Amino acid sequence: ASDPVTPERSEAARPPRLQQFAQPSAMDAESVARALFTNAGTVGNVVPAHVWLEDAATGTLRPVASHGPLAPSRNPVPITEGTLGTALLQGRATVEPLNRISGPEASRTIWRFAAPVGTPDIRGVAALDIDADAEPSRDALNEIFAMMRTALSGALALHLAEAEHEAAKRLMKAARVLSRTLDPDSVVSVCLDAAVKLAGAATASVMLLAEDDGTLEIVAAHGLPTAIVDSTIVSVGEGIAGWVAATGQPVLVEDLPGKPGRGERHGVRSAVSVPIADEDGLLGVLNVGSRRYPAHFTQSHLDTLELLGRQTAVALRNARAIQAAEDVYLSSLKALALALETKDPYSQGGTDRVMDLAVRIGKAMDLDDVELRALEIAAMLHDIGMTGAGSLYAACSRPLTTIERGLVKMHPAVAAEILEQAPALKQVVPIVFHHHEHYDGSGYITGAAGPDIPLAARILSLADSYVAMTSDRPYRHALSAQEAEDEIRERAGTQFDPAVVEVFLEFGRADRERNERKPH
Repeated sequence: ASDPVTPERSEAARPPRLQQFAQPSAMDAESVARALFTNAGTVGNVVPAHVWLEDAATGTLRPVASHGPLAPSRNPVPITEGTLGTALLQGRATVEPLNRISGPEASRTIWRFAAPVGTPDIRGVAALDIDADAEPSRDALNEIFAMMRTALSGALALHLAEAEHEAAKRLMKAARVLSRTLDPDSVVSVCLDAAVKLAGAATASVMLLAEDDGTLEIVAAHGLPTAIVDSTIVSVGEGIAGWVAATGQPVLVEDLPGKPGRGERHGVRSAVSVPIADEDGLLGVLNVGSRRYPAHFTQSHLDTLELLGRQTAVALRNARAIQAAEDVYLSSLKALALALETKDPYSQGGTDRVMDLAVRIGKAMDLDDVELRALEIAAMLHDIGMTGAGSLYAACSRPLTTIERGLVKMHPAVAAEILEQAPALKQVVPIVFHHHEHYDGSGYITGAAGPDIPLAARILSLADSYVAMTSDRPYRHALSAQEAEDEIRERAGTQFDPAVVEVFLEFGRADRERNERKPH
């Protein structure tokens, strides 16, 4: 910005330089505002000295620092209004009466002197509010500001750099988490959480393009009513989010004080919407909102969230590709499990039942997504080793010989050897290998007991046994669900983990209560 414009004057008319000029103790905005306050005290009764930074995206000046007994409002100021805006837009110092205070004996005026500071790229205003009977000396104030111009401009630059550095650190942290997130739903959750923290937002939502009709639907939200989340469907080009989707451009919407027509969007007064997009196209829109009044978001928020939207798009495409590959892989494993089932007519359909029950118990016992997926695959392929026993076990109605029983007992080890050939199944191997161990150590293959048996294997052991009990066999009829539950209860602490048994039995109680409530 230009130096303050001052009237031409003779050397005799020029005010004397300050004898003791206070240098800022540091270059941060608070220290510089304190030094400005001290130096201006030679001119009059300064009530605050304050520094403001322009935010071009919203057309406002944002408070940066102040020092003095009467701090100015922390609200953003439109650059088209007031002494501060005049100084910024005209590029010169200006002084105007701010408030007039009338008392029983005399009237006083608070004057505001404001001058532009900064650089062409980082613009701002520094100001002094002075309690004086008459207009304070412009020449003296111009002299003070001229001596402090470098410090004031540097303080603005430092303030902006520190804010951008902090935002960059938070953004890098979010990027690292996104790069390690391989599930699409988890990518959305990470994005939403990062957006709330980066913007200090009260509300946020992630909208993704629906594959069937191309509309935007909210898939994750923070701080929004459930009814709004469930019912919001936006066409491309419709509303703020639709406009962002159609143009691929971010947008910042602010409700400013004193402006008519302020709409309360679910209590939101400031909003930022950015595309979730990369070089391959648009995937959705990220929205954040603030209920603070007046305006809250800045150009920095807009830039940071736009970068988060790009990072999210890349992570989401990667996660979807991995999920698609896993789905194909899982389908292939299911086909293999089905092929194994066809060799034994008594086991057909049992794999799905084992898998469903095991996963249900795993979720109730707080297994994470990776552990659940390993448990699901283990439940699918736990009997793959039975191929080593040939057809002797399938539909066999006679007692097995010692050799045959030995072959059957070896099937977990055979299955583990088969699965070890696939590195992607590394976490599945111990579950399958130990799924016939007993909690008291009486099982096979190793005789492991208690917590030495992986939790997922303990879960699979119970699920596999329950399905076997409730399925017909050539040598017996299926037990009823209640009979099987009673038998599993009796074996808690011996064959089965008591904690797993308790979760399983709770399912049975809940299912029976649900059935009893159904109208007959």
